[in-house]
Amino acid sequence: MNEAEKYLLERFEQIDGDFYLNLLPLASAMEASEKWIGATVVYRALLDSILRRAKPKTYPHGAKYLHKLGRISEHISDWASIASHRRYLDSLRLNHGKKRSFWGECSDVAGAKN
Repeated sequence: MNEAEKYLLERFEQIDGDFYLNLLPLASAMEASEKWIGATVVYRALLDSILRRAKPKTYPHGAKYLHKLGRISEHISDWASIASHRRYLDSLRLNHGKKRSFWGECSDVAGAKN
């Protein structure tokens, strides 16, 4: 898992969240192995894909991923080459702030409510 996490971190910008059937088990495995950066990279790719596609029926999944990202962020002190959770959340607000139905799904996510 160490090598897999390193691989993900080196290529995080190339991960296509549209491949959620393959990525979701990977994210879960990273999380279960306490590979927090690896899990973060994959969950972010999944969430970014949902928001890019802008299909409201998938927003509950996106809110779940954002919740996981918040929980995972508590375990990370060195963000390496990726943005901190706070910066990522700020970026989401900037780029997807008008997606009210998504943010409505996030009402129980700490720090996510607009």
